[in-house]
Amino acid sequence: MARLTLQLAFLGVYCATALAFSVSSTPGQVINGIGASGAWWPNDVFHFPDSVREQVAELLFGPSGAGLTSYRFNVGGGGVGVNNPTRAPPTFFVSPGVYNWSADPAGVFFLQKAAQFNVPQLTAFVNSAPTTMTTNGRSCGGNLVDGQIQAYATYLADVIAHFKEQGIHFTHVSPMNEPDDTFGSCGQEGMQVTPQQRANVVNTLRSALDAQGLQSVGIMADESSSTGNFIPEASQWLPQVRKGALAAVSHHQYGFNNDASVAQLGSVGRNLSGVDTWFSEICCFKAANSAQQGNPAAPLTYGSTYEPTMIGALQLGQLLYQSFTQAQDAHFDFWTALSGGIGCSPLNNPSCITNANSDGWNDGLVYYDPDFASNGNTAVYQTKRLFLMKHFANFIWLGSTRFAVSGLPSNVVGMAFKNPSQHSTPVGNARASLLLMNMGGSAVSVQPSQAGLGNFVGGAVTSPNTDWQTFGSSSSVSLPGLSITTLLFD
Repeated sequence: MARLTLQLAFLGVYCATALAFSVSSTPGQVINGIGASGAWWPNDVFHFPDSVREQVAELLFGPSGAGLTSYRFNVGGGGVGVNNPTRAPPTFFVSPGVYNWSADPAGVFFLQKAAQFNVPQLTAFVNSAPTTMTTNGRSCGGNLVDGQIQAYATYLADVIAHFKEQGIHFTHVSPMNEPDDTFGSCGQEGMQVTPQQRANVVNTLRSALDAQGLQSVGIMADESSSTGNFIPEASQWLPQVRKGALAAVSHHQYGFNNDASVAQLGSVGRNLSGVDTWFSEICCFKAANSAQQGNPAAPLTYGSTYEPTMIGALQLGQLLYQSFTQAQDAHFDFWTALSGGIGCSPLNNPSCITNANSDGWNDGLVYYDPDFASNGNTAVYQTKRLFLMKHFANFIWLGSTRFAVSGLPSNVVGMAFKNPSQHSTPVGNARASLLLMNMGGSAVSVQPSQAGLGNFVGGAVTSPNTDWQTFGSSSSVSLPGLSITTLLFD
């Protein structure tokens, strides 16, 4: 996003008077999902009381919660060698063609919940293949063995076919994660998949899926960690992927790069593959300049910080805006939906759940006490990020087309979306949405009629003072300081 302009404008004062803006008539990309992953928090939360597990499912997938339209299920590699038990998911794999389908009750429980809530995009993603398929016989620190690529593809197709028989239909599969890294520190599962192997993995997996009648399951790759990894390597593997084998080019963005680099990532991915790019993972951000941590529009970097307020929410909003307007991604997934990285003890200091600290991590939408096993605290804590994601997931309906918005003040960013179908919302039926994020500290007023998106029916707002509040139609709408507001049109 135009970060420099937003930084300079952050301290400016804008009176709450209506400002002229317009929505472009030129269509952008079609959006097909907003979500988060099920790594690795199910291994903890599965042991919580039934009522809490149901609460979590509702918060993530339900109509009163975020209503996520995408969920990523982690197909575990067995966790052999991983030094953090929570990050060591069991594997279904026993031997070629032999599986223990009861091996991962925690992960499967929340996958089933996502399916029960009819989450439309379900992805099976892998950090490591089973240990018989890695060079070091472990779930971290090794490489995928060339001679095991066929066996690996068959294994993934078997997993997806099994869940189809159980009534859970994966829409996508991701066979590698940040494949430049072996994850040799073994803090989590991971394996290296070289650029020379990646096309073979995709092509072989496509054949294995097709052989089991799973033609509808799309493959995404390669989940590179940053533009610095993806851009120089894309030409080494994407041209070797056979036509129709790849459904999406997936990437992360842990370099927190500038707009130009992110735009290049998107164009390189689409030009070499002929398919959409997807933003499939991000977390753990803070202001690159610590003096700017209170400015949600400031450039970001990787590092520890727990920021549950609108600052942390709008920092995520900054990344979503950049993903959709610069990379022109068709899909966005946050990293872990839940996290124990709260950085404080809610039992000892109840107010810490709503205040920032430097010991936790911005790696969850909802948090829980990491000491739950010893202190019995199984409460879950919502952040403003959860409600920001609710705006995007609820009001960017699958199949919506993005349109640029211009004429907004420099501390407000906006995107418009139009859908060919009418959708029921809490304020009435709608076909178009206008998402507006006020990064500044003062209120700004807009006139919905200027959008030219149809009849204004109302909207919803999340601000420092309210998590989620709907409102009806009016001639003018005030955007509170540090807020996200969605306007809906029919």
